Amino acid sequence: MNPTPRPRVRPRPLPAQPRRRTLPSSPRARARRRGWSLALIVVVAVLLAWGGFTVLGRAHNSGGLTASDGSGGETPAFPNASTPDVTVGGTADGIKVATFLGGALRRSYGFGPAPSSLDLVWKAKLGSGQTQRKSDNKLVWWAGSGWTGQCTVVRDKGRDYLLIGGYDHNLHKIDALTGSVVWEYPFADVIKSTNTVIANPRPTGDADRLIVVAGSRRGSAYSTGDPRIAPLRAVSFTTGKELWRLPVPKTVNYSQDVDSSPLLYQGTLYAAVEPGYVYAIDPFTTHKVGKHREPKVVRRSRQLFTAADATAHPDIGGANVAIEASPARIGNTLYIASGAGHVWGLRLPTLDVVWDFRTGSDMDGSSVVGDDGLLLQPIEKEYISRPGGVFGLDPTKAPAAAPRWYYPTENRGISEWAGGVIGSVAVNDESNRQGLYPRLAAFESVDGSLRVVARDGLTKTKTQGPGPGAAVKEPTLVFRSYIGAGISTPIIVGDALVAAGYDWKVHLYRISYRPAAEGDTGALRSPSGAYWIVSVAETSAFKAGAPFESTPIVWGGRVYIGCRDGYLYCLGTS
Repeated sequence: MNPTPRPRVRPRPLPAQPRRRTLPSSPRARARRRGWSLALIVVVAVLLAWGGFTVLGRAHNSGGLTASDGSGGETPAFPNASTPDVTVGGTADGIKVATFLGGALRRSYGFGPAPSSLDLVWKAKLGSGQTQRKSDNKLVWWAGSGWTGQCTVVRDKGRDYLLIGGYDHNLHKIDALTGSVVWEYPFADVIKSTNTVIANPRPTGDADRLIVVAGSRRGSAYSTGDPRIAPLRAVSFTTGKELWRLPVPKTVNYSQDVDSSPLLYQGTLYAAVEPGYVYAIDPFTTHKVGKHREPKVVRRSRQLFTAADATAHPDIGGANVAIEASPARIGNTLYIASGAGHVWGLRLPTLDVVWDFRTGSDMDGSSVVGDDGLLLQPIEKEYISRPGGVFGLDPTKAPAAAPRWYYPTENRGISEWAGGVIGSVAVNDESNRQGLYPRLAAFESVDGSLRVVARDGLTKTKTQGPGPGAAVKEPTLVFRSYIGAGISTPIIVGDALVAAGYDWKVHLYRISYRPAAEGDTGALRSPSGAYWIVSVAETSAFKAGAPFESTPIVWGGRVYIGCRDGYLYCLGTS
């Protein structure tokens, strides 16, 4: 990640040091020193050849969360068996941004530095395609990319490539430097999901060494319930050819779509599907069924909804108990939100339910794991009397004691949404690894605003959020800007905040921190114990030809984001 700004501190003079006595060295001592120097040079050379750095995890200061290899402290069964917890930097070839919001913690947004302005560098046409409108089953045209629609990044043979699904039904591989399309693989319907890229530990050749897994809407070629509906598919990164597809069953849920982004852990791919299941898949073992290949299904969770949930969440074509969020992982537990009104904790590898926080609301946004151990969970207004907003939940506690804070949004909606937060929450944890600055969270709401709050700066105001437990405090509002509503997820890279909304714009903001003292008006305490005044100011904006619903990413000094006008945009300093 790009380094965060540091306060200007005048260095203090070092204390006087006693003069060291120089002793004569023997030939044996000189040889020993030469041996150690040679060993050090070899180690440095190996690290440089490896390509920069790789950060896959760190110790967390709450909830017993530790990760040395991106796998919750456990050793993977084989290399590349786990989705990294954060974006991987450096110059070496490999998977750089593996999945939606970077990895298992869902809080990494690319690799800086962020650009200083949002000039148009290039745009690539994603096109448009037909899909069935849920309200009346009529075929309508959708263009560009939508929610969640974030790019993943792979560096191959020294060149960076973007992978993104579009409303033209295609999964696209695009040259990040020029915007030229390398290949397109056609799905049966529009693709809303963010793909997940995984490395095959046992490749048979170049065609299956890197695998791109993505989901789409079910398609209109077959009637609902048809067993041939298979929207979760794997494609070769190299060739763009299909490797396998997974059929998705029909339940009382209205859809058979896949909007979630899978997560790889110890060689098993955990994939959620809208009918209400999480699958454990061996993505590297397949068998032929008819004209296609299917992956080995290791196990499947129970239905992650109840009959009461289905009754309480009626929808056109059935019930709204859809899982559209992507799973996050803490140690050996997956956390995933559901339209059935639950945030589920599933123990790995069995997928048994070990935690259930029930809000009763629809929830599409993915849970984000903060470095304080909390789950940051967006809440929609649908199906509940209380306002939507964002929860800070402690998953180490029983559900009734889990809420630590709640930020409510206004009951003002747009389109099908009555209020609340649809996208996920961005945090500054990967840009603030030493805890020097206050912990921040940014989110867009359908009431029209982008907000930044201080997660540790709790106010005296208490709010009763949906779900169990008493009223809890609200976090301090640091910044609010009107962006015409939004369902996208903003991102924070270094001191830059990027957000896009229904005002047809991508916005670039700068976060600044001014030293303060305890008791100063507006002073916020950081995990390190220092106090700061935090301010946010917009520095640049780019207007496209339609609203933005997709999530941006920063890579190599550029912002990449898809738009509903039919294009993928590359923005930066020209």
